[in-house]
Amino acid sequence: MEGKITVREKIILGVLVLLLVSGGAWRAAHIHRGPNSEISRVDSAESALQPAKEAEPVLISVHLVGAVNKPGVYQLAEGSRVYELLELGGGFTEEADREGLNQARPLFDGEQVYVSRIGEKPPAAEKGTPGLININRASAAELTSLPGIGEVRAAQIIEHREKHGYFKAKEDIMEISGIGQAIFDNITDMITVY
Repeated sequence: MEGKITVREKIILGVLVLLLVSGGAWRAAHIHRGPNSEISRVDSAESALQPAKEAEPVLISVHLVGAVNKPGVYQLAEGSRVYELLELGGGFTEEADREGLNQARPLFDGEQVYVSRIGEKPPAAEKGTPGLININRASAAELTSLPGIGEVRAAQIIEHREKHGYFKAKEDIMEISGIGQAIFDNITDMITVY
């Protein structure tokens, strides 16, 4: 009986073949799928169901006055421009000096935008604390009245605020080339920003 396989041996051989085939199939399934594919699929499905959250815009308050249809205090997103404020304020009135205002200028929290009438001289820098020069609105002549600020630095200050917007703090004036701590210390009690 050397060449005959018993029923018991056939069953054992069948079980071994079955184990080898199922083990190979299991391994092949895990190699193709990868260890985290199910997790990734669940994460992708969850993220597809959730709407993308946009950051809330930071709001600023700006006071619009003068020759506009609806003067008042308006809230806009930080980085808004004068033309956007004018849209909220109902636009210019018929007597407004449309050329006297830079509509592309960025707005800053707490500022007042004045729209002059045709032929009207724009008001001088806003009155804050008496005697203080608002470096955000001062003319070149007003700036040169400060110690250590000549015509060149005054022009640089005006150019800086037109290019980068208003100064947010008095100390920001030190961003101007040639205005260091010593000059700032000399003028700090004479200047303001708003």
